[in-house]
Amino acid sequence: MRNLFKRESKVEQYSKDHVEMVYECLNQLKMLMTYFYANDFDSVNEKVEEISKLEHDADDVRRKMEIEFFKGAFLPFDREDRIVLAEQVDSVADMTRETAYGICLSQINFPDDYKNDFSDLIDSVYDTVSALKKCIELLDEDLGEALTKAHEVEKLEDAVDKIERKILKKLYIEYKNGEINILTHIELKSTVLRLGNIADRAENASDRVPIIVAKRKG
Repeated sequence: MRNLFKRESKVEQYSKDHVEMVYECLNQLKMLMTYFYANDFDSVNEKVEEISKLEHDADDVRRKMEIEFFKGAFLPFDREDRIVLAEQVDSVADMTRETAYGICLSQINFPDDYKNDFSDLIDSVYDTVSALKKCIELLDEDLGEALTKAHEVEKLEDAVDKIERKILKKLYIEYKNGEINILTHIELKSTVLRLGNIADRAENASDRVPIIVAKRKG
């Protein structure tokens, strides 16, 4: 029993380290966006490399968690949900890296009149992932507060959706009116959808938390 608790404690720390790395991926993406607005693709490329390394490090921590699960950390009824949660949190980092790569490859001149729109979007995505991070941290400290945070993630993701739809509508109108070219339209649309997908994946991860809480309280 002592070994079980020791393994659980190790997994709990890995879980916090893991989500911290995923969160740092978002920090770096937020900085990358400022270079994107300035059309500084040399700096964008440097940030892509940093995000890629962070995502790789997060993968390593997730694998360590999986090894501990294999060794018997947590009881079977809790183990599957923990594994799924770790995979879904990891997918947030995956999409963050994909978004960064997509921006780096686009090489388009960012239109000045979209800066505020994209700033609002990345801030909203960042807030969503921040809430997920707190939710994961609370999972082993206060189940009630973790559940509250999970619901907050859902509300924040809804806010991301609204900003996403607003930008997509603007892109279609300006393309139809000949105010932006087809390449700019396609690349900005792809970036918007990828940013939105980061928040979607954060919400998917948070959806696992009520299941874990319900089983723990059961």
